[in-house]
Amino acid sequence: MLRSIYILTILYIGFIPLEAVTIADGITMGRIVFFLMFGASLFKAKICYKIDRKNKHFKYLLLFSIFCFFSILWSRDFAMTLDRSAYLIQYLIITIVSTNILNSRKKISWAMIAYIAGCLYIGYISYKEFGLFASERMSYRGDMTAGNPNENAFLINYAIIFLLIFWNWLDSSEKLKRYLCAVIILIFSCIILLLGSRNGLIMLVSTFLMYSIPTIFKRGGLQSFLILSLLIGFTIYMFYGLPEELQERYMGIKSQIEDNEMAGRGYIWAKAIDMISQPGFPILWGTGWGSFVSVFNSYAGMSIGAHNFYLSLIVTTGIIGFTIVMIYLASLFRYVKQSNYTNKHLYYLLIIIPMISMTTTNWEFRKWWFVISIFIYSFYKLRSKK
Repeated sequence: MLRSIYILTILYIGFIPLEAVTIADGITMGRIVFFLMFGASLFKAKICYKIDRKNKHFKYLLLFSIFCFFSILWSRDFAMTLDRSAYLIQYLIITIVSTNILNSRKKISWAMIAYIAGCLYIGYISYKEFGLFASERMSYRGDMTAGNPNENAFLINYAIIFLLIFWNWLDSSEKLKRYLCAVIILIFSCIILLLGSRNGLIMLVSTFLMYSIPTIFKRGGLQSFLILSLLIGFTIYMFYGLPEELQERYMGIKSQIEDNEMAGRGYIWAKAIDMISQPGFPILWGTGWGSFVSVFNSYAGMSIGAHNFYLSLIVTTGIIGFTIVMIYLASLFRYVKQSNYTNKHLYYLLIIIPMISMTTTNWEFRKWWFVISIFIYSFYKLRSKK
């Protein structure tokens, strides 16, 4: 039975990236696999639902989920809070089962491979749509049906981090596998550029810099640095091969930041901050999990998400919920800090890149901020300091 649960867990992780490019209103393959995994896990409940003494992050996620359910009592959008709080149960199950099942390097490796395979599908769909719309008009991003470009860019960037981890795990004699990792990294980098996601470009550059700079000073890291330099050089070359509209979009990052515009997000953030500053706003406990769109629409007349996970937390769960999530994220940093990996800077990317994505993306309705803890804690268990 444990083997079946393990296979279903791997399949589910492989389907996670696909959720960003598919409509999930009905029964999807990912949900079917989840129900099968959940049902099978009940037969091995003592193993699958064991909470390790060191597993502090799950306790914070559980506490946050309980708080969100209680927020139904004072929510300004009861139906949405109830719906989104129910999803947290699924996320908790995925997190605890996967954490207990992925208990070896081999199992973690297959989970990463499944995730990378899912991202390759995202890349294929994105490239297909780019070719379809870009040939007609360069406003193709508005016509994309393959999910949100910013979300896709994050998911693909996370796959790049996994590939870099594989690169470091491989021996110098395994050149073919290393070359395969390099080729897939190159493909993913090009896809991120084609997506036109400015946040995706910032994450990609951050990933390359955080990996390459420490490599320069690492003994014996010359080969890795040279190959990574070639990847960066080719990515830059590909940048200048992009359509002019995409180049202008990327070149405008600096001015967007200086003007506090961020593609219209600056106005949303300013109005949201003004909203929570109003007398009588429940800043301590928030307006109810998942209620941002409804609350913001009542205040500003705009039915739109926060496009900032941190701001959404403050509005919907107040200082209490925001603090719990920050403690949760801090626990993930501690796992990396307390591990004894030689390339620790690479593992820090597993939490830094999501936190960058959270600044401009609506993460509150995604399971990704639960799922990242599966890998970070699993890596920690493999190589924690005695």
